[in-house]
Amino acid sequence: MISKQFFRSSMIYSVIGALPYTTGVILIPFFTAWLTPEQFGINAIYFTLLYFIQLVSSMGLDTYIGINYFQVRNDRQKLNEFIGTVLMALITLGTAVMFIMLAGGSLLFRVIFRGDVMMQFFPFGFITVITAIFNGIFKTYSNLLVNQQRPVRFFYLNISNFVIILAASLSIVLSFPYTLYGPIIGRLIPALVSGIASIIMITGEFGFKFSRKHLDGMVAFCAPMIVYGIMIWVVNYIDRYIIKYFMVDPTYVGIFDLAVKLTMGIGLLHTGLINTIQPKIFSIWKDKDLHSSTPEVNRYYNGFTAVTLLVLPLVTIVCPVLVPIVVKNQLYYQAFAFIGILCLGYATSPAFYMFLAPLFYFKKTKVLPKIFFYSAVIQVIMSSTLVWKFGLMGAVIANFLIKPVQAFFLYIESRKVFTYNLNMWKLIYLPLVAIVSGFMLFVFIPDKTGIIPGCIQFGITAVLIYFTYRKELLQIFLPFIKLKVK
Repeated sequence: MISKQFFRSSMIYSVIGALPYTTGVILIPFFTAWLTPEQFGINAIYFTLLYFIQLVSSMGLDTYIGINYFQVRNDRQKLNEFIGTVLMALITLGTAVMFIMLAGGSLLFRVIFRGDVMMQFFPFGFITVITAIFNGIFKTYSNLLVNQQRPVRFFYLNISNFVIILAASLSIVLSFPYTLYGPIIGRLIPALVSGIASIIMITGEFGFKFSRKHLDGMVAFCAPMIVYGIMIWVVNYIDRYIIKYFMVDPTYVGIFDLAVKLTMGIGLLHTGLINTIQPKIFSIWKDKDLHSSTPEVNRYYNGFTAVTLLVLPLVTIVCPVLVPIVVKNQLYYQAFAFIGILCLGYATSPAFYMFLAPLFYFKKTKVLPKIFFYSAVIQVIMSSTLVWKFGLMGAVIANFLIKPVQAFFLYIESRKVFTYNLNMWKLIYLPLVAIVSGFMLFVFIPDKTGIIPGCIQFGITAVLIYFTYRKELLQIFLPFIKLKVK
């Protein structure tokens, strides 16, 4: 049984850890009001650059530090040497990336953006590079705190980062409206504060030691992880650059990015759910030495699927109702037509996590770079072709299609180490019916807000879930009915 302390800590790590990433959504009303549409789109591109540089400058050390902490935690000297070596590697890599981008960043921007005068590396691109490097250090220390099981320090460090992002971004964008100082400098300040604070806390606890004996293991682990990370970045963010390439005007990037951000809550919900149920699933596999799925484990993913399918149309309905309250520029309302299809991609997320779990549990993560390389290639080809032919809707369809593609690749690899005995209707066919019916509704019903097809989709999904889970629902509510009768 999962203890209350474990559940509480898991929720802190899931919810608080996600706060810095939700600032992009919270700041939407202010950025749409105090940036031009072109600047809003350019900011989205700089934001994706931040994640790329953060990946490159941390080189997977944010994951490595957590996994290897358990191997050396009982030997204080080895632990100090290990943490110190990781910190020195982060600082060295960050410095190297900074000088490489300082020397070649302008040329890189001219090549990627074909000399567009709106896209300049100096000063905002270079500031973004610095932000990414310090964010990488902050994220690495946050992951160490998770594995040390120190939720209190994790809470205060991440909540401080969140508050500083909001305070800095809002104060600067209101002081310098219609410039990129607000979003760009607003991200730099909390990154510097959190990154420097992380360095101080690491050195204060572990010192600043270096040991070459940790380098071989570090390189062996991080080399595939950096490939894996870059491929994930391509899958998630390359569409912004493709939109800019084919449609030129960064305003279109901003509209697409807004639509994606409005669906981001689904991903955060999934993160919280999987962080709650996955430890229990791993515990069942460990206790029973399982290499195949069971009805007990499948029930967790069944519930995950049911919740997901009900949430998707609700997000589609709620966004066009609530967003106009805080976003007054009607140009951005074009994003509403895309939300429904973007949400449908998340219908395969339960399958994605189900097929991913055995690869982590049985330590078969070496296949992940291959899986996401194939996914990245398909994403680039799909996005380029569909954006060229259909504009923004092409990017939306590519974003929607790549999610089931990833789940399929994970299934192909995970079935080599794990046997699946599934209720095919609940886990596969029900989401497929929801996807097909939802896609037809959003394509053939002419509603630019997406509310009408969203309502119909919710009705269809609710009926399907009722008839699929009526026995489970009866078991839940029957005790309450009997109690009321008495």
